[in-house]
Amino acid sequence: MSRVRTALGAGLAVVGLALAGGYFYAAATLKGGAAGVGTAVGAQIGCADVFLMHRAVGEAERNDIHALAPAAGIIRLSADAKRQSVTATIPGILSRTSTYRPGVGCTLSNGGPPVAISPPPPAVPAQDAPWRFNEASPAPSPTLAAAVDRVFAETNAGGRADTRAVLVIQHGKMLAERYAPGFSAATPFLGWSATKSLTSALIGILVADGKLDLDAPAPVPEWKGPGDPRGAITLRQLLTMSSGLKFIEDYVPGSDSSQMLFHERDMGAYAARQPLRHPPGKVWSYSSGTANIVSRIAQQTVGGTTAAYDRFAHDRLFGPLGMDSALVEPDEAGVPVGSSYGYATARDWARFGLLYLNRGVAGDGAAGGRRILPESWIDFTRAPTPAAPTQIYGAMFWLNQGPVSGPGAREYPHCPADMYLADGHNGQFVAVIPSLDTVIVRLGWTPEGQEFKLDRYFSGIVAALAG
Repeated sequence: MSRVRTALGAGLAVVGLALAGGYFYAAATLKGGAAGVGTAVGAQIGCADVFLMHRAVGEAERNDIHALAPAAGIIRLSADAKRQSVTATIPGILSRTSTYRPGVGCTLSNGGPPVAISPPPPAVPAQDAPWRFNEASPAPSPTLAAAVDRVFAETNAGGRADTRAVLVIQHGKMLAERYAPGFSAATPFLGWSATKSLTSALIGILVADGKLDLDAPAPVPEWKGPGDPRGAITLRQLLTMSSGLKFIEDYVPGSDSSQMLFHERDMGAYAARQPLRHPPGKVWSYSSGTANIVSRIAQQTVGGTTAAYDRFAHDRLFGPLGMDSALVEPDEAGVPVGSSYGYATARDWARFGLLYLNRGVAGDGAAGGRRILPESWIDFTRAPTPAAPTQIYGAMFWLNQGPVSGPGAREYPHCPADMYLADGHNGQFVAVIPSLDTVIVRLGWTPEGQEFKLDRYFSGIVAALAG
């Protein structure tokens, strides 16, 4: 499980070695090599840092891009305020650019202009009790405050503090909220693969509306040819990462994940072109490509345009939850990158966790709250996929249930077995713990080759809440 979730870190570490290696100047000047991946990551993250998070370009370069891998210090960022773009450059070798559009976010340039997108209308908060943080919450107990302090005291090998935000909510009350210097309740944070959980929720709404069927063949145009075995893949199998499609999720130059995220204009189409490697439903294999196929299905179902997708997401999910900051950045084809590029404030990530804690109801779960997802969808989300060797994955959420049978440690043995997570690279966690009526959010920037010790730090928070 940890190896899968840290694939991006391992891959970018390889990129870092490539940037430092002797073959780099001879072979990696191509856009598809290590230079292309490094500068693509730099441009995409740097653009959001500057224009969405409102951070200084030098801070973004130093604390985000140079922290990705030891050799990433060679990358330089420059911002164009007029064009609202950021360019990442390896001097004398290669540069890549990502451009920001208000209300839409940043889009990496991959060979052509992005499709025109009208900014979505502002989310109108629902009047039926979205969780708005406008009531006084009790101060954290000394034990809980000490547990949160320990999270922020952690530093990485470079001496930087890893954690940027922690929120703890129990019984509908925010018991702890803390930010690192330079970040605040107004800062939107990148969720990386926690975005997959947002995508799953949007699909759940469409299934509840009767517009999609979990067990019907997934509506993917590339699979409609006569005799195409991929035509048997269901939406359920896509959501549970058991489609059988070939997809290599290791982020080294040339891998499927690197090609898709950093070199493809239409990411969902790239993933849909992959051949079948296993019979559908038989083998579990974590895949960001699968998530982008699902995101494209959602967009096509609600109207086929980015504006239609954004309107649907805000009207049916983000608005009713009070997630005013939330957005999912699109690729050049205008399809939201549902695998990786979701942004929201820490409070809004917490609101999303509360939706699942409250079994599909927006707000604090009190009478009169608006139902967003059916309870059956929450149960499906938390049910282990039969194709996985252990009970580690549901429907685009990670689980903490451990082996199917026999002895063996759970991934987080000191945290409750019913904990499940929206989980992203660099240590983004939205943990839902029904047995404690709790949501814990940790957002940060744990560098490549290192790991935020969730079990160590969340177990302290859990002990304080249980006590």
